[in-house]
Amino acid sequence: MAVYLEQAFSLDKLEGELKTPCSQFYLLMAGAEAAGYLKLNTGEAQSEAMDGQSMEIERIYIRNSFHKQGLGRLLIDKAAELAAEDHKTKLWLGVWEHNGNAVAFYSRMGFVQTGTHPFVMGDEVQTDYIMTKTLTNL
Repeated sequence: MAVYLEQAFSLDKLEGELKTPCSQFYLLMAGAEAAGYLKLNTGEAQSEAMDGQSMEIERIYIRNSFHKQGLGRLLIDKAAELAAEDHKTKLWLGVWEHNGNAVAFYSRMGFVQTGTHPFVMGDEVQTDYIMTKTLTNL
């Protein structure tokens, strides 16, 4: 985990991601505190090749102290709203196959498993489910 965090969230890596034209970041504030954040990708910024109608939720994080307050749903709704504004018909994300709570949450949010892809955590290759939500309110 330490190796992954160092690689995925180094200052150089984050600065590069912020400069990527097809990636968007949103910080969720609860009063004066950062409660979570969302990273969305379209086009070539997506971590898997997808059609032009797809938007990826690459990262969706809620700080532990803000869990069970409906904030994850709020970020999913924001992602769907932004995807619809960009004329996308699908949202997708990758979630670790053994993260049952997250898989159940995304299922409740209307995502279904449509495939798998490898996810490298440090020097370990894990399997992520690809879960997709079809947007109907366009």
